[in-house]
Amino acid sequence: MQSDKSERDSVQLAGEHLLGYIQNTMSRVDWPAFLNLADMIPDSKRVFVTGAGRSGLVARMFAMRLMHAGLTSFVPGETTTPAAGPGDLLVAISCTGTTGYTEYLTRRASELGARTAVLTSEITGSLSSDVDLIVEIPTPPGDIVLRAAVFEHATSLCLDAVFNVLSQRMNIDELDFRSRHANLE
Repeated sequence: MQSDKSERDSVQLAGEHLLGYIQNTMSRVDWPAFLNLADMIPDSKRVFVTGAGRSGLVARMFAMRLMHAGLTSFVPGETTTPAAGPGDLLVAISCTGTTGYTEYLTRRASELGARTAVLTSEITGSLSSDVDLIVEIPTPPGDIVLRAAVFEHATSLCLDAVFNVLSQRMNIDELDFRSRHANLE
């Protein structure tokens, strides 16, 4: 029994430690840049959201939220994703700012005339060159696993905050939200 309590305590401490890092990051986030992103989204014909690995999962969650808001959103690479072009926006998410796949899609979207926004903890990374908006999510240096976890959680929370701002601006009520929520489940 003692080892069960010790393990529970260690998991709780690890969770509290991670939450502390996330709270520290959230207090240092570039909120004005997130507000700029909230301004760009409704002005876009369509929003494409991308990232690789766990950042890609955060991107997919945000694309879903945009759909819930009644906005047209897509995840590049899905079979139903249309061509991008002028009037569109690509939101790219990468902790390191150097993810090859994400960098390629950002460059390609720009070549096609779409605006581009990059969310990263490394604003000097190659992904941040020649984009319309850079949003910094500062994460703790060092251990890449801890750093990536903090980045992904903080980015998800920040993008939910953007969704909340958009919902208020667009006067989305509970019935509108529910009417767009998945029902084939």
